[in-house]
Amino acid sequence: MYRKFVLVACSILLIWSAIKAQDIDSQLTEIKFLMMDGNYEEGLKSCKSIIESNAGDSAQLAFVYSYAGISSEALGNTEDAINYYRKAVELEVPQLDIYDKLISLSKKEKNDSVYEFALLEKLKAFPDFDDPLTKSLANHYANTSQYEKLLNTVNKLLEMYPDEIGYLFFKGVALQNLDQIEEAKVYYNKVLVADPNHSGANMGIGMMLYNDGTEIFAFRKEEYESKTNPDRVDYSIYTKGIEEGKAIYRKALPYLLKAYESGSYPGLKQVLFNTYIRLEQKEKAMPYRQ
Repeated sequence: MYRKFVLVACSILLIWSAIKAQDIDSQLTEIKFLMMDGNYEEGLKSCKSIIESNAGDSAQLAFVYSYAGISSEALGNTEDAINYYRKAVELEVPQLDIYDKLISLSKKEKNDSVYEFALLEKLKAFPDFDDPLTKSLANHYANTSQYEKLLNTVNKLLEMYPDEIGYLFFKGVALQNLDQIEEAKVYYNKVLVADPNHSGANMGIGMMLYNDGTEIFAFRKEEYESKTNPDRVDYSIYTKGIEEGKAIYRKALPYLLKAYESGSYPGLKQVLFNTYIRLEQKEKAMPYRQ
């Protein structure tokens, strides 16, 4: 008797669930027609009603959130639209355009975390778009200074495009910012072989050399000044160290000048002034005085 009761209850539950699912499907159809007529306010109201009722399965809710996002965007509620699109993507909505809307809107609003999320989710859901999405991720990681992620992503791109200057440069940037200086120089030099006037690669190598020279200057100065009664030998070591620093500055100068003269790095003006001063070339330093 009890078993029979359970079977009847389960059957009723299944029938109720099927009816409920059909009801959500019919509501989704109504919402779609409302949006087609430009009645986004009513469409959004219906979407919110379904969401608040906690009805529907994940596939249906994915469409509900998609329609809520479209309606919100049409009504100018950008933040709400992003949140609704994100929920739809989290529920793996099978609509390519929803991923694209989330990517476009989050990029426009400079919402970096959602933009990255959307790119990664689209890559997972639509692997055929691997190439353009990986390129977008590389640009995003470069722009947001996520150098570990940039290095991993650009390594993947260089497998497909081993001679692409932009990706060679990105790898140099990633390595430099991860303190892998010598490896970074290798990639910047590869860029400069292909394009001797590349402003970024010139700036990268120039600044690494400048920092090396500055480190020698600072070390030798501190070492010499720490002596209570420095003798000739101490002074000789000091001057020799300073000359080593100057030699590195002279190597850095052509790179720094090209980078500065490109107009892309106005901040190098002070660096050039310091370089010429330490090379004791005051006349050349004056045009770069701040």
